[in-house]
Amino acid sequence: MAKADDLIEDILSLIETRIDTFNGKMPDLQQQTYAVVLDLASELETSNGRIKPTVKNIKTIAKIKAELNKVIFTKEYVDDLDELIETYEQVTKLQNQYFTATVGRFTVPAVLKEVQNLAQESVVDALGEDAIGANFVSPIRDILVKNVTTGGSRAEFIEQTRDFILGKDGLDGKLVKYTKQIVTDSLNQYSANYSQIVSDDLGLEWYIYVGSNKETTRPFCKALTDAAKGCLPYIHVSQLEEIVSGDICGEQVPIYDKTGLPHGMIPGTNAANFRINRGGYNCNHQLRPVSSAIVPKSLRDQFANA
Repeated sequence: MAKADDLIEDILSLIETRIDTFNGKMPDLQQQTYAVVLDLASELETSNGRIKPTVKNIKTIAKIKAELNKVIFTKEYVDDLDELIETYEQVTKLQNQYFTATVGRFTVPAVLKEVQNLAQESVVDALGEDAIGANFVSPIRDILVKNVTTGGSRAEFIEQTRDFILGKDGLDGKLVKYTKQIVTDSLNQYSANYSQIVSDDLGLEWYIYVGSNKETTRPFCKALTDAAKGCLPYIHVSQLEEIVSGDICGEQVPIYDKTGLPHGMIPGTNAANFRINRGGYNCNHQLRPVSSAIVPKSLRDQFANA
């Protein structure tokens, strides 16, 4: 049987690999959608560089959705989405192995199957034609509508769509940004939700904060992963309120004024849901439950009455 530490790495690796595989194809798909927009822009009737409100241009508006959907929702995209859905089942199996390695034989709460089904249905909806249409295709169409009906210049239309589709000033384009958050948060929150349900069922009270840091890692997660190597190797459930406030081993991480929480955290995050929300949007870290048996007795004694 694999050791618990190895299974933690397996879970993190599986999630990160699937996220990178799916999202890694989005920049090219984004470029393809921009190429479609450029083709359509070349068909627009103009006068002195400004788009005319003609029947032909109105028909161009009418076909932009179909043309973009044709590029996005290919067989390859559907196959990639199917592989993403299968990942939830793989995460479930590894989670079961992890808790078996942690506490021995245990009964999987029946609700977890429904939690998995809901997570799979949710990500399918979020990456399907309706949601991609609302968050990516329709805004492009709206830019075209505005320029056709108000006589905007073709050059301005191209610039506006380029900034929206491909991004500007080094930021991700809209499709990359949207899918990255959906895939990252869906898989990580499912794994975290599973852990919370089983942890509560088994009465586990100790956790470790795990996951690798990147250039985009927020100060909160950086502070907590650093603390895991020093002043906070194990986290007791009673410490979560303090951690959510941004107090890590007596050091305060930056707080976002609008939420009163560390930068990047999902609004409304608190001690009760932190195990699921963790560091916030696009967070790849996990708060993994561990057996109290591996926590030093001196540390357990400090929280004996917590």
